[in-house]
Amino acid sequence: MSIKINIKQFNLKNISESGQIFRMKMLDDKTCELQVNDKYLIIKNINKNEYEFFCSKKEFDDYYYNYFDLKTNYEKYKKLVDKNDIFLKECINYSQGLRILNQDPFEMLISFIISQRKSIPAIRTSIERLSKICGKKNNTINGIKYSFPTAEEIYKNYNKLSTCGLGYRLPYILEASRKVIEGEIDLYSFYKLNNEDLMNELLKIKGVGVKVSSCIMLFAYHRLDVCPVDVWISRVIEKKYNGKIPDKYKKYQGVIQQYWFYYAKDHKVI
Repeated sequence: MSIKINIKQFNLKNISESGQIFRMKMLDDKTCELQVNDKYLIIKNINKNEYEFFCSKKEFDDYYYNYFDLKTNYEKYKKLVDKNDIFLKECINYSQGLRILNQDPFEMLISFIISQRKSIPAIRTSIERLSKICGKKNNTINGIKYSFPTAEEIYKNYNKLSTCGLGYRLPYILEASRKVIEGEIDLYSFYKLNNEDLMNELLKIKGVGVKVSSCIMLFAYHRLDVCPVDVWISRVIEKKYNGKIPDKYKKYQGVIQQYWFYYAKDHKVI
């Protein structure tokens, strides 16, 4: 079962390697696989803007259309770039097809706790190990895959998690899971909060600092005016913008950040 969709500004490789998603992997230069929650999806780029999603139309309409933010025309962000900002134009050209995904808040919370002081490949490895130990099996055409675990599944398997490469992050993951289980944290009620209150609620979670909170706000709650600052973004802002993000970009700096990040990590901007 599959459907074919024409999508502009959509690039599988660039999205999968953008640092916002850790369970999307290219199988070849035109095909990717994605494990999201308990869903498994294959997407193929058939020609320039045509993609085949191996799912039902209902599942695409009900879930993946919003997940990939397909309602948004990302051309508008290109048009808002300062005409003299040659660096950003170069970043956008290199990062064509990037989108800010609408991902699950719990998966983003745990994933970005894990992400601290880790490379993207190392983050992927830890998340896959965690999912294999705790998640549900999913029989797919590409073999057995595992869903991202729930808080309950993580907590009940706490004594098996030493092999996941979580290190000092493990107590943070267990405590966050416990608080979700006990209702002390209701991540899905956070959608209604403004940015300041959302940041404050996330910062109450042990092991979550400003950078991790910003990632969760952008990639789970779709706050496009939030800019996570890691070493690459810090270098870009310092070297290219005299230490300050231009005011013109503030309302959608989360999108701009993705273009900067993807370009900077591949070109080693220093």
